[in-house]
Amino acid sequence: MRRPAPHTRPPSIAAWLVSLFGSADQAESILGDLEEEFSDIASKSAAASARRWYWHQSLKTIAQLAGAGVRNAPWPLAGLVLAGFLLQWFSTGLPEGVIVAILRTQRPYSNLHYDFYISFLTYGFPIAGDIQSILLGCLVAAFARQREVIATTALSFLGGASIGLLFFDASGHWSRFAYSWPFPIVQLINQLAIVLGGVIVREIRLALRKGCHEHDFNWTDK
Repeated sequence: MRRPAPHTRPPSIAAWLVSLFGSADQAESILGDLEEEFSDIASKSAAASARRWYWHQSLKTIAQLAGAGVRNAPWPLAGLVLAGFLLQWFSTGLPEGVIVAILRTQRPYSNLHYDFYISFLTYGFPIAGDIQSILLGCLVAAFARQREVIATTALSFLGGASIGLLFFDASGHWSRFAYSWPFPIVQLINQLAIVLGGVIVREIRLALRKGCHEHDFNWTDK
């Protein structure tokens, strides 16, 4: 396989995104084919054109891998996403409750203590929500082997759609949540944190797999 020059290497972010979907062997084979084609295009035209082609093909490949992952096991994946959604729904407010319970054990004895109390109350809620979403994403991804990012992305879209319904009241008009600008931003970050949990589990599994292969290779050499 012909390798491109160092200054015309394929976009690393695009290659990394492709590696998150599909099996490890499948992603490795696809990335090899993309890199070979990228090398041919880069040698015949500008590097910018080759990078644009690589990004286009990477996004197309991601969509194909995601679709194949859903088609290969639609019902187990749907059940896992639904279970994650129900867990997210019933655990709503849990981090806030923990923070309030902790703060109730403290009393603001000074202005400095009071300022810390208010700051912890203000910023603690969204941070705790993000941590909860990451843990939820990790939990769902742990049961979605080879489909970690697909499952967490689907869960994120489902959660985002349900939250979007809160922007409208029963008559179809904007609800009071729509005019509270921090609310949609915080919820968007929470949904992205779910996907981040899936990425974390995926990267850990890839690292463990790579470590096992290197160990087996070294053992064979001995």
